[in-house]
Amino acid sequence: MGYSGQLLSKQDHYAKKGLEQGGKSLPAASAQSLDGYETQLQAEAQRLAAGDHADFSKKQSGKRKSLGEVKDTLSQTSVECETLIADRPLSETVSHTREQQRPLLVKLREDQLMREAELKTYRALNKITEKASYPESVMLPVLWLVPFILLETGVNAFFYENAQGLLGGAVVALTVSLVNLLIAFGLGAGFRYKNLSMPGWRSFGWSALVFAVVVAVYFNAIFSAYRSEYQLIVDPSDLAETGAAFKRALSVAGLVFLGHLPSGDFMSFVLFFIGLLLSAFAFYKGYGCDDRYPGHSRRDRRFAEATRKYDEAMEIVRLKVVGEVQRRLTRMGAAKTQLLQSKARLDQIKNSVPVEVGGLKASLTQLQRDFALVLNTYRQKNVSVRPVKAPDYFAETPDLIAQYASEDGGELMSQVDEAERQLDLYKDMYLARLNDGMRDLENQGRVEQGAALTKFVADITLEAQNNIDKGKLSMPVASASVGAPA
Repeated sequence: MGYSGQLLSKQDHYAKKGLEQGGKSLPAASAQSLDGYETQLQAEAQRLAAGDHADFSKKQSGKRKSLGEVKDTLSQTSVECETLIADRPLSETVSHTREQQRPLLVKLREDQLMREAELKTYRALNKITEKASYPESVMLPVLWLVPFILLETGVNAFFYENAQGLLGGAVVALTVSLVNLLIAFGLGAGFRYKNLSMPGWRSFGWSALVFAVVVAVYFNAIFSAYRSEYQLIVDPSDLAETGAAFKRALSVAGLVFLGHLPSGDFMSFVLFFIGLLLSAFAFYKGYGCDDRYPGHSRRDRRFAEATRKYDEAMEIVRLKVVGEVQRRLTRMGAAKTQLLQSKARLDQIKNSVPVEVGGLKASLTQLQRDFALVLNTYRQKNVSVRPVKAPDYFAETPDLIAQYASEDGGELMSQVDEAERQLDLYKDMYLARLNDGMRDLENQGRVEQGAALTKFVADITLEAQNNIDKGKLSMPVASASVGAPA
């Protein structure tokens, strides 16, 4: 904290002491040095001056430290600039990065081309002109059956109700529902084979439709007849009795193809047609469980997976190039910023030194002035009452601040000027080159991510094609079943 008039607050105190000492003829007329009170005042003033100077020295030390940090930063920035400017061309780094990934990319591209050829061949042989259409999960179509199985189970449980209530027919109803819907669903999936070009598979598809109709009618006739027989069972837990009832249902179910319903009661009649409707729905869901061309979706999935893996690997290469460009740009930008910011830090140090030197001198001057005022007050009061002559030294006022006259901040300012010259040299050496380097790097980056990347991708494709041509990969076996869905 700088001097702020602390001595003036003691002026009255020293005035009284001057009167007291003067009345005692002290100090003696022959005294050659300050008396006790004068010495006390001088010591107090010197302490305050030393405090101001200590604060000033502390600030100067902080600035020297900051200046040292700026110099260290400039030195490090110079080394960084030299490294960046002398760094190997971006094209070499990118080429090295890409060559590291080449074996993997070629392998993935080979697999993609093989999968694509397999898919295209299958589509051509089966005259497929539309994109593959299939659910994301192979289990999704089957899961769609669950609510309808539960629905039919609930309906059938009602129809198979006996003396034991609804629960008594629940197991039978669930079995009937599973058999009815799952078989219809499977035959619906088989009906898709009619869309294939090979006569054998087309016949298989249409046979699935015929078989589905026959099975749906026959099975629902069995379930309808069994419902009537089940109502007559005394003990549904008796396997022999339920087995005999089922045999009787089988014996009459075939009559449905002769135009005779196997059961004459209304509830069995309703059960028969409900079962047919649900069978038809399950058949429809089975037909839509996957792409309408069997094998099309599997080949499309494999091609899509191969494409995804290849694209992800290629994206990694692309991102590595982008990362290298960004890394260099960031380092160049940081070096450039350091050079520009160092100027501001040096200016801050340089501008603050004269302010602090001026503050110190003003504070010390005020301190000397106040010291002289209080000291003269003490002496004047002393002289006004003393009966003898005052000492000769009363005519002199000690100079407390002469020892601090050399504090002008010149040494620090000289160091700042030297740092500024070094900074100007570095700016002349590097700023323009850094700006050119950043511009060139951005242009090179665009080239590497444009024409150079296109050429690299073409080289990968060509190498993959050559490997396939040379038989380095196992080609799909050509046979009469090439158009088959397997």
